[in-house]
Amino acid sequence: MRILLLSDNTLNVNDKGAPQTLYNIFSFVAPADILCVTSATNFKNNKPSEPFTSRYITYGFNFFTLPQNRFTRVIKNIGKKMNYIFSFYLSSFNQLKKEIENFGADVIVLSFTGADTVFMYEKLKPVFKNKKVFSYLMDDWMIHDKTRWPGGNVHSVMKEILTTHDSWMMISKNLSDILSERYGAKPVRLLEIHNPVLLAQDPVLPDYRSKNEYIIAYAGSLWPMHYDALQAVAKAVEMLQSKRKIKLIIYTTESHWSWRKNELDFKGVEYGGNIAYRYIHEKLADADCLLITSSFSQEWITHTKGSVQTKITDYMKAARLIIGCGPSYAANHEFIKKYNCGICIETNDPKKIAYEIEMILDNIESNLQYVVNGVEALRCYFSFEKVHEKLKAFLAA
Repeated sequence: MRILLLSDNTLNVNDKGAPQTLYNIFSFVAPADILCVTSATNFKNNKPSEPFTSRYITYGFNFFTLPQNRFTRVIKNIGKKMNYIFSFYLSSFNQLKKEIENFGADVIVLSFTGADTVFMYEKLKPVFKNKKVFSYLMDDWMIHDKTRWPGGNVHSVMKEILTTHDSWMMISKNLSDILSERYGAKPVRLLEIHNPVLLAQDPVLPDYRSKNEYIIAYAGSLWPMHYDALQAVAKAVEMLQSKRKIKLIIYTTESHWSWRKNELDFKGVEYGGNIAYRYIHEKLADADCLLITSSFSQEWITHTKGSVQTKITDYMKAARLIIGCGPSYAANHEFIKKYNCGICIETNDPKKIAYEIEMILDNIESNLQYVVNGVEALRCYFSFEKVHEKLKAFLAA
């Protein structure tokens, strides 16, 4: 099976979120059997990992480029709009189309996390004719996107794609339902697919006994769709300092920590650095509990309802107690409850969070079963072998 992947992200095992998940999902494909299409800018800034580095062709439509500074920020959107207009009318992308045709893909996978890929689908769709086309979406990024071009916009093209190509790959059934309601399209076939993990050996279960100091770890980005709940937990950790030794260690990129560190300046909260993916499970296993958060804000409600964060399966591999903090409707919490693999805190009141964390730690020994359940779910549903088997069957049908 030859696969063409059109995406805003590169296959990058050492990145976070979508790039890392895409790498893990398609790691079963022989390099000669995949061709990836992304923007030249994205390829330059986010080099794909081996063995896929040479399996990329790129496009560009930056007719107008502006230096990044505070003076050009105001007119950035104008430049972006002009780039789409000029690209729509002046760029045929004939060389790109020729390379795609020569590759002879059996299936096309569209992985959207931004307007560029939606626009490029519109330009490239003649070469996708008579091909099996699948959309793979990990969150509802479209809800806040107002990008337009002559004769179309993100939402009109997304409606066309989801209506025309009715085999969908989604991070959750909830996300599928959200998009079905918005765009009036329903999948004939739906594959719910999560970030798989490589289980070379059985995870080592923790020795949960009462001790003097506990560590809660958070790994990942600090985007708004996670952040308010994370900050509430940080405040709760500071409140607990007078009662017990407890630390919240945040593992994220230096740029994200620089962005948020002043707002996370609470006692007991530490920056743990940016850990390469190949080391992250070992590092997370140094903690007692692993934190995953979902925004309580109405602004991000479809993200919270629809997106199961990719880190959750990595947490399961680290074999430590998962603590979710978010509203009751969070997709993360639905996942945790389905597999009975953690404890959900469903308040953003730091005092109440502090109380619930204290109860969790006071009963840490009795919480081992949640970890055992997570490891078992990992073996049964989220290993490389299980996820790749499902994906291959779905694409081939």
